[in-house]
Amino acid sequence: MNNDSFEGDLRQGLGAAESAVGEATGDVALHLRGKAHEFAGRVQSAYGQAKEQAEVTADTVDAFVNEKPYVTAAIAMAVGVAFGFVLGLGRPKVIIIRPSAAPRG
Repeated sequence: MNNDSFEGDLRQGLGAAESAVGEATGDVALHLRGKAHEFAGRVQSAYGQAKEQAEVTADTVDAFVNEKPYVTAAIAMAVGVAFGFVLGLGRPKVIIIRPSAAPRG
């Protein structure tokens, strides 16, 4: 668990408590502020989890690239060719070159 996940969970818990106090006392502003803090905590916690997953994925990809550089190059080439076909709409481009007029002299 990284700092963002921890702080997000903490903020979510404090927001829920603040919301409950606001609801119990009938203070609508406190209740809504608590709900906002709770939502912000959920977002921060989700960000922390995504960040942690991205770090794990980056480490896995880095290990694969170091162990199998030729396979990595082949995969990159295949992805590049696929993007080329997709962006080129899969049809070849025809370029017509016409001879220029003979120079006058």
